[in-house]
Amino acid sequence: MNDDWSLAIKDMSWVEHTREEVDFVIEALGLGGGEKVLDLACGFGRHALELARRGYCVVVVDITPDYIADARATAAREGLKVDFLQGDVRAVPFVDEFDVVLNMADGAIGYFPTDEEDLELFDAIARALRVGGKHVMGVCSAAHAAKHYPKSHWEAGSRMLSLADFRWNAATSRMIYRSHALRYGEPLAPMADSFPPTRDIGTRLYTLEELDTILGERGLRIEAAYGGYDTATPASSDHLMQVVCSCKER
Repeated sequence: MNDDWSLAIKDMSWVEHTREEVDFVIEALGLGGGEKVLDLACGFGRHALELARRGYCVVVVDITPDYIADARATAAREGLKVDFLQGDVRAVPFVDEFDVVLNMADGAIGYFPTDEEDLELFDAIARALRVGGKHVMGVCSAAHAAKHYPKSHWEAGSRMLSLADFRWNAATSRMIYRSHALRYGEPLAPMADSFPPTRDIGTRLYTLEELDTILGERGLRIEAAYGGYDTATPASSDHLMQVVCSCKER
């Protein structure tokens, strides 16, 4: 089955790393607990809710109504204070308002049909940050993709086995992938051997050099880049990289 945009992702293996990923954000940014955080393309709010549990003031945005509804229900059930917005992350109205902006698990970076539309998200990130504020994005590395794709990846969680296949379109710098989630205890159904046509456009990936230029044009400067959600691991050409930048000017 393909559960990329449904609430079935709550059982995916990578969800089980949420606390460690939030630990990474706090350590990488040197947060003290009083910062105001904007989580863009938050999904069902796993990082935002964990930050709220730790006392942070969090605003979340996602375009998928079911994700926002589920995150809101979790916050209500746990008595967490989180502000929810359902809509396009590129159209958020915030200006000079946040100490931290997050784009975790891609955070919709590179998801749009054209490079021009993708850059609109970077504009929104820069607008939302206060001078001195910090941004973290967790994205796939174009350098890794160019060197290692096509490739397959699997990860076993406590509820599901997650399978993914990756391809690379060098002409457009876009990653094309398909995924399957195999839930334990359920019969294995036949899986198609073709990539879904809706994914033909792929996800735009960036090198660190490209990100340095894009962010610099918007008054942001890369402070560090890591791999594996570990501040002791440099990004280099790791499949997943976490890029930390700060807002230096308007």
